[in-house]
Amino acid sequence: MAKTHSVYYPLYNDKTHFIYLITGSRASGKSFSASQFIERLTFEYNAERKIAHKILYTRYTMVSAAISVIPEVKEKIEIDGTQDYFKNTKTDIVNKMTGAEIMFRGIHTASGNQTAKLKSIHGVTTFVVDEAEEWTSEEDFERIMLSIRQKGLHNRVIIIMNPCDSNHWVYKRFIEKTHKEVYFDGVPVQISTDPRVLHIHTTYLDNIKHLSPEFLNEVLEMKENEPEKYAHIMIGRWSDVSEGAIFKHVGIVDKFPSNARKVAIGVDWGYSKDYTAIVKCGIVDNRLYIEELCYRTEMLSSDIIRFLRPYADEGLFVYADSADPRLIDEVALGGIVIYGAQKGAGSILAGIDKMQTFEIFTTRQSVHLQSEFRKYVWSKDKDGNYINVPEDHDNHLIDAARYYILAVLLGKVMKPRKASKSDLGVYQMTNIITFVIKIGRASCRERV
Repeated sequence: MAKTHSVYYPLYNDKTHFIYLITGSRASGKSFSASQFIERLTFEYNAERKIAHKILYTRYTMVSAAISVIPEVKEKIEIDGTQDYFKNTKTDIVNKMTGAEIMFRGIHTASGNQTAKLKSIHGVTTFVVDEAEEWTSEEDFERIMLSIRQKGLHNRVIIIMNPCDSNHWVYKRFIEKTHKEVYFDGVPVQISTDPRVLHIHTTYLDNIKHLSPEFLNEVLEMKENEPEKYAHIMIGRWSDVSEGAIFKHVGIVDKFPSNARKVAIGVDWGYSKDYTAIVKCGIVDNRLYIEELCYRTEMLSSDIIRFLRPYADEGLFVYADSADPRLIDEVALGGIVIYGAQKGAGSILAGIDKMQTFEIFTTRQSVHLQSEFRKYVWSKDKDGNYINVPEDHDNHLIDAARYYILAVLLGKVMKPRKASKSDLGVYQMTNIITFVIKIGRASCRERV
């Protein structure tokens, strides 16, 4: 019988947890060790109730269990020397001594989503979620998880995965708010402290005797030249940012600092599909602080004026996208001191370059801004290499901050147009017409 690595002993000894989270870096041996435990679980038998484990082993996509998964598990059974106790079909492996079953199923198949079918399987004691990084739907997971309630044997949900980015539902559900950092080869890794969860994490260092010298040389080269990649791929640190992220290190503070200098407001216009994004920015030493103020669609100029009014009353200037001078004029006529940031060839990279000279911090409540920083990435060329052009998505709030940078720190400001009294009259009339239209629509809805 193959020897079990000591790091996995809690899997065998624990009888209290329901969720078992097994994470690890590439080449850490986690799949082998998890499969080994599942195989040995089939020998557990409740003689009084005459029941054995029924194990639902899932992947999000599985073309054929007979091709993709069962051969892998059979190989581990043979290594363990217990193959004579098992028989297998195209979709199942059965322990002939206890009657325990390992049922291999895909969530998404050619015939569609199988969640409803799988959650109706009676008597499941163990739900295995393999390659959980591919599971995009927390809802699919939850539907099956809630069906695991067989009496007489310890019920388990076993989640096996390579840590991916911190937007994944596994991270948000089991780690984000309840974790500690444990160091592996000097790299801090987020380990769940959720009382429902037993979290086992391994790295390639736990499996090093089974790795080739060629592979280890590649790993050492990555460690030296690409430490962030090494931390994520070979140590298994959850990534705070997407691969190719433009801003890799963004801190979080509880509140915007009261001693900040050059404080002003940045605005990126939007309406239906794109968000109107408004941020407050300021500088302390070499630190740039950005606070998300507004992230909404379908805001009229009158709505924006009302939103900006308190900040204008504080004496804060507003710097906005100059692509729509009409909007800038309307907001200015509403009594807001607003300027357009001067755009043009190279202005995007100039703003990004300047932002990258600072340590950047967001406030804790700036959740959409934090998400943008994680997802805002460089484009790739046809060969898959990153180029010095940002992808134009997940950047509304970042663009608002960039207009602040262009105007306040780089001096790229459009001269304001002088508004006349006739302009004010037009603006006021526009507001009246808009209000009447809203009232009319509301009345129509009521009559309907």
